[in-house]
Amino acid sequence: MKAAILAIGDELTSGYRLDTNSQYISRHLATLPADVVLHLTVGDDLAAIHEGLRIVLEEADVLVVTGGLGPTEDDMTRQALAAYLNLDLVEDEEALERMRARFAHRGRTMPASNRIQAQVPAGSTIIQNDRGTAAGFYLAVDGKHIFVTPGIPDEMEGMLQGFILPRLRELVGAGHCTRRAALKVYGLPESEINERIRPLLARGRNPLLGLLPHRGTITVEVVAAGPTPQAVDALVEADLVPLRAALGRYVISEDERELPQVVADLLVERGWTIATAEFGTGGLLAARLTEPEGSRRWFRRSIVLDAELAASGESEGDDLPDEEIALTMAASARKATGADVGVGVGEVVVPADSTPQRPYGVVHVAVNVRGQEITRRLSFNGDRASVREWAADAALGLVRLWMLEQDEGNGRAQ
Repeated sequence: MKAAILAIGDELTSGYRLDTNSQYISRHLATLPADVVLHLTVGDDLAAIHEGLRIVLEEADVLVVTGGLGPTEDDMTRQALAAYLNLDLVEDEEALERMRARFAHRGRTMPASNRIQAQVPAGSTIIQNDRGTAAGFYLAVDGKHIFVTPGIPDEMEGMLQGFILPRLRELVGAGHCTRRAALKVYGLPESEINERIRPLLARGRNPLLGLLPHRGTITVEVVAAGPTPQAVDALVEADLVPLRAALGRYVISEDERELPQVVADLLVERGWTIATAEFGTGGLLAARLTEPEGSRRWFRRSIVLDAELAASGESEGDDLPDEEIALTMAASARKATGADVGVGVGEVVVPADSTPQRPYGVVHVAVNVRGQEITRRLSFNGDRASVREWAADAALGLVRLWMLEQDEGNGRAQ
């Protein structure tokens, strides 16, 4: 089954909004399995949408269209698709009543302009929208399966999970099973992961592997297809063995847990608490540590400092080396709160401050665990906001690494 995704919207082609819908849809279509052969983005223009439909329908059997189903004049998807397929637009009474009921539930009268959102090409099956007003729709035409959803991610996701994927599974039929596994990796760059697992990344393999980066975390996805659940389980497990061996301690989870949850779980296992003192990250590390539910079990306090206060633990002031400032911050956070673990994040060097001795993107991170100290000088690319995000994650990664090394030294099973 070959699939394509057509994303529609001036906000996408102008760069004001990132197209996350295509990524989300592709990841889920791969589990059917479906081979996503094309992503295409066009603006809110009848001629552009018409040409986009021609291109994608020549390449794929399944098309998912997102965007352009709003009530305003620039929302032209339904009109363009009806014209391309030479179909009339018709008003669906059920969709219209659902919209009216949705507005009434909020104590409002539906504006006349919203009525167009109940219009669909003749012969369509309505895809109910439980998260918004615009109805989606499905058409089967000349062997092609066309699904159309709003561009709002939450609404699209509801339609994908509630209608599109179940319908496509029916089309795939019995005898086709899939399984997805994911290893989250932190501490290795994507290029090195690629080198370590290169033979498993060959195109055309089953399972199919892919690398999905998000800041410092790289998700290694494994998607297998086969005739029975037992067959796909065997394929996935056969790949997980060499993946674990190649990536080792850098695999932080195999159950979708992100780095903050992984660190929180390690702290809870030990009955430990943690506190932070942050300069360059301005509280981002504390935000990470309090993302998981129940953070009062492991999180004590965050102290956000400016440059003078960061160095005030010593009389040297600005002459105190960056590494020593981070170490002092980590020790102070631990002692001030009675936590088992203290983390200090020093200054993030930005262009106005950078010098040959202190280059752009450098930040020092220190961890103090019951008096034992480690520190790292880290360097990141990107703008100031990106460097701060990377630094907060790197501090979590350093805490995790310290705990793993202690486990290994004590012979504790992982």
